[in-house]
Amino acid sequence: MHTFRKTAGRSRTLAFLSLTAAALLATTTACGPAGDDKAGAATAPKPSGSAPGAASGAPSSSPSPSASSSPVPRPGEAEGEPVGKNNNCSDEYAQVSVEWAVPPAKDTSKLLLTVVNTGPKTCLLTSYPVLRIKDGHGRLVAVLENSRPRTPVVLGPGKEAYAGLLARQGGKASGTLTTDLALAPHGQSPEEDTGEGTLLQLPSGGVYMDDKARVTYWQSTSENAASPLFNR
Repeated sequence: MHTFRKTAGRSRTLAFLSLTAAALLATTTACGPAGDDKAGAATAPKPSGSAPGAASGAPSSSPSPSASSSPVPRPGEAEGEPVGKNNNCSDEYAQVSVEWAVPPAKDTSKLLLTVVNTGPKTCLLTSYPVLRIKDGHGRLVAVLENSRPRTPVVLGPGKEAYAGLLARQGGKASGTLTTDLALAPHGQSPEEDTGEGTLLQLPSGGVYMDDKARVTYWQSTSENAASPLFNR
């Protein structure tokens, strides 16, 4: 079953559910950790009077347990822990929303992503939001490389970080009306495929986006996130 998580507005808490890899990275995978297969060892007790080291009755069998498989740690995921792989912010303790960067009456091409650390520990945002446009074409949003900060964003408990999103570089006629964006786990690059993520709902019933859409790296201030959208 393909299940998605939606969010609308900054005040609405995300429920972090599974997202198919096809929605995030245009690949189809079906993965799941195999359960542990434990075989117990049974040893027959020695009757009294038996010689030391002598086996009596049915021989005891101690089959070795089969090797169990465990999932490889994924960026931004830490099995309920507030900090994920490489200290990236865990998706379970991040609240992401999308809103206008400027009033929509002035400009409907510029948006702002906000992430809040809802966990008890400080974490890092080392990359940019990996976004895929949910418009039937599955286009990946490219990054504005000149927006890379000098150091990763350090996000304390209850603190916010931001990323700018340029939906299109032309008029509405050049884009496709898009209501949702697929957001990959924090710290994931476009080449990675974890098969999970978040579905972000765009404001005002949707935004026109085209293949020139761009997103910035995570920034510590909203000003740093929005400014590259005006200086392209």
